[in-house]
Amino acid sequence: MKNILALTKRNCLLFLRSKMTVFSSLFSSLILIALYFLFIAKTYSKGFNDEAGMLFSQKQLYFAIYSQMIMGVLVINSVSLSMGMFTLMARDLETRKADAFMLTNMKPFQLVISYLISSLLVSFALNVLTLVVSVIIIGASTFWISAATFFSVFGVLIITTIVSCSIMLLVTVLVKSSIALGVVNSVVGTILGFLCGIYMPYSQMGVTAKHIGSLLPFTHLTIWMKQIVLSDVFGQFGMSKEVSEKMQEMWFSAGDVGLCGANVPLWGMVLLGGLFAVLCLVISAFVLKSRLNGKSTIEKVRKLKSAKK
Repeated sequence: MKNILALTKRNCLLFLRSKMTVFSSLFSSLILIALYFLFIAKTYSKGFNDEAGMLFSQKQLYFAIYSQMIMGVLVINSVSLSMGMFTLMARDLETRKADAFMLTNMKPFQLVISYLISSLLVSFALNVLTLVVSVIIIGASTFWISAATFFSVFGVLIITTIVSCSIMLLVTVLVKSSIALGVVNSVVGTILGFLCGIYMPYSQMGVTAKHIGSLLPFTHLTIWMKQIVLSDVFGQFGMSKEVSEKMQEMWFSAGDVGLCGANVPLWGMVLLGGLFAVLCLVISAFVLKSRLNGKSTIEKVRKLKSAKK
């Protein structure tokens, strides 16, 4: 247990001390926020008022737009931050620091768990900070979400972080190169922004894009969080549940999308996403353990031990 805690602390400190690494991990989210403030929010607002008339005031409408936007930011953050943390693991494997860890009494599974825990902690902590700051800014400038909504989003964020870290661990194992992983991390946020319905509503996207997006667990996690916050937003405006659900689906990509056109409920898609994340975690652990226990690694460790003697 001491080995896991020590290496977890080391991983977290190395990541947080590198300002450039943290910034690059948050780059996709910063782009999304900039796009919303520059023109996406205005496009949402204009289109909504053209179709529905002045149903809400500008302040109320921006409350809904920015609240659901932050849910997309949290999902993208969970992906990019976890991948940023696993870049550290890829670098350790490349520079053979992982082999050096094997000279101690640390076991391969302890090494894997330490990387996973550090990724979970950093990704979740920075995401919670993003959520708190966003709620304060949006609340101070428009309206406040309820405490129940905040803690509901907090709970879904835990699930989102676990799913993201499990999937990104597998991506790291397959990509292997830390440089290639950095390139993947720089573009994955933009891709998810479109396929998960964060940049624009699914009603404006083609069938193929919708089907591809429905295969991604992040799409359904985004929808889940959007439904939570928008139900609270529209409820504060006195909108009925039926009208609220229709508005969520048409304007904010917060309606159930099923699986490739099949009518699968949201809870079913979230469950499938969780099972897929578990599968990714098992495969990743098996591959990493094989690499760390491989013949070449054992030989290197034995040579290093012999040299010490």
